[in-house]
Amino acid sequence: MHQLYKPSVTFLLSALLIACGGGGSGNTSPNASVPGAPTSVVATASDGSASIAFSAPSSNGGSAITAYSATCTGAGATKAGTGAASPVVVSGLTNGSTYTCTVAATNAIGSGAASSSVTTTPAAVSTGGTLSLTGVAGQTSGALPVTYTCDGSSVSPALAWTNAPAGTTNFAVVMSTIPGPGTVKYNWLLYNIPAGTTAVAQGATAGGTYGFSDDGGGLAYAPPCSSSAGTKDYTFTVYALSSNPTLPSSASAVTGSVLVNALSTVSLGSASVTLSYTRTQATINCKQMQKSLGSYAASNGLSISCGYGSDTANAYFNTPGIQTANPMMTGITQTILQVPVAQTFTGANAWKIPLVPAIAATTTTAEDGPIGVAVNGIPIFNACKQGGCQNGDTKALGELDTCNGHAGKADDYHYHAAPVCMMAEKTQSDPKFWDTNPIGWALDGFAIFGYYNPDGTTATRDSVCGGNDLTHPNAPTGYAYHVTDVAPYVLSCFKGTPVEDIARQAGDKYSVLHDGGANLGSAGGSGVSGMVLDTSAEKLAIGGTSTLSWTKNSTSYQILYKRTSNVCWDFMFKTSGTVTSNQTYCRAK
Repeated sequence: MHQLYKPSVTFLLSALLIACGGGGSGNTSPNASVPGAPTSVVATASDGSASIAFSAPSSNGGSAITAYSATCTGAGATKAGTGAASPVVVSGLTNGSTYTCTVAATNAIGSGAASSSVTTTPAAVSTGGTLSLTGVAGQTSGALPVTYTCDGSSVSPALAWTNAPAGTTNFAVVMSTIPGPGTVKYNWLLYNIPAGTTAVAQGATAGGTYGFSDDGGGLAYAPPCSSSAGTKDYTFTVYALSSNPTLPSSASAVTGSVLVNALSTVSLGSASVTLSYTRTQATINCKQMQKSLGSYAASNGLSISCGYGSDTANAYFNTPGIQTANPMMTGITQTILQVPVAQTFTGANAWKIPLVPAIAATTTTAEDGPIGVAVNGIPIFNACKQGGCQNGDTKALGELDTCNGHAGKADDYHYHAAPVCMMAEKTQSDPKFWDTNPIGWALDGFAIFGYYNPDGTTATRDSVCGGNDLTHPNAPTGYAYHVTDVAPYVLSCFKGTPVEDIARQAGDKYSVLHDGGANLGSAGGSGVSGMVLDTSAEKLAIGGTSTLSWTKNSTSYQILYKRTSNVCWDFMFKTSGTVTSNQTYCRAK
């Protein structure tokens, strides 16, 4: 007879408890998993800490949640706090630093996924005093240093403030000026600056959101750059805010007036410092000259200084007097057999241009030598051959290339008429570019423009010197020259008082390299055809060789010249492919 199996009481009780989901495993089902992520997370900053509030996960994973863990990462470290329910406090944070925080739930199986992140910036508890702007670039009055203007480095100044009112959640900075009655312009708009911040570093681009400043600044700092001479005041204001201002979603729509109006509804207090900045007419004009160089400054090695040594009356246009963006010497039919090489128009030998031009009581003749410098660094001469117009018109004689230039007796390349190739570089994309931008600067300080007035009409050229007294942007007031395709092409006289450079062409301004007529002399003069110069920036540099080729009376000629140092070149002369002479020439400087 078989004995029936009788389950123990313990076995039956355990089976019952497991079936009901209870027992020693603490409400853990057989298929339990980690809990889901907490939701609706909100971080509230305090002094050195943050309180992380949240809602429980929608699923506990089949096992009771036993703890929550919050972590905040920032200031180069991660801090954590735990708790059984919302909120969880994370301590040990650095005031003024922004932290990214998350929270995760834990059950008997393990820790679940972290919640979506939120940011917070701890701040010291305010004493509730009056906000104070303690310095703009270290100053509370006086003149704004030139560093923070367009005449300097164009960077924003450092700001510092103290004593933020109780309840401050963020800050905003506004820099404004009053250029004239009833108008306000905004140079700097910065908002969403975290609570706890007490300073903005010089040139800072982080730590807040930029608004749209005036005068072309856009979403950046617009340095003071008044278009008229005189002193203007610039006011820097820091605002302590109780909450974020209501602003357009696009930062580009946050203009000065929009931001200031929005700040007025949430401001707990503000503090201001006003500094002044004075621009002289000389500074304004010099900046216009510097700006006119555009990309040529880098490509052609150009610069303009607002004075040199003790001379503060003139700008100094530094240029090697050479370019390779456009062909040189192409198409010349009458030649003196000189070749283009780099010059030393630098330092004291740079082209001097008056910084504050003025109409002279009497005009100055411009029938011989240089009259200005193009913005690509190539000097501009009058229309006539050296010695005066009685010797002929260079363009009419066929001495100019397709760009209206040629090499002179110092192997210096210069224009005698409108620099048409340089001008074409811009007019291909903007036909009106030279209507409002100078093509060059005359040696009396007035600007030279293209064929049209600023309004697009054909340029008005008076019968005196070839210009007009219309107001031209990007240039000094009083007078401006305009080019034409009729001699004298650029100007016939100086309306202002020119510098002495017009009389230095045979003196120390130039240093002669070689006499073009000494070799292949009969190959020059008129009747030349097919002239072309094979050159480039590399071929004009030390170690490079350039080649000038042409034909006369069915005979081919070449001049090959290799630069061997800053002042010396090796020349090779060829006739019908045969070398006829080798010479080394060095100039004095």
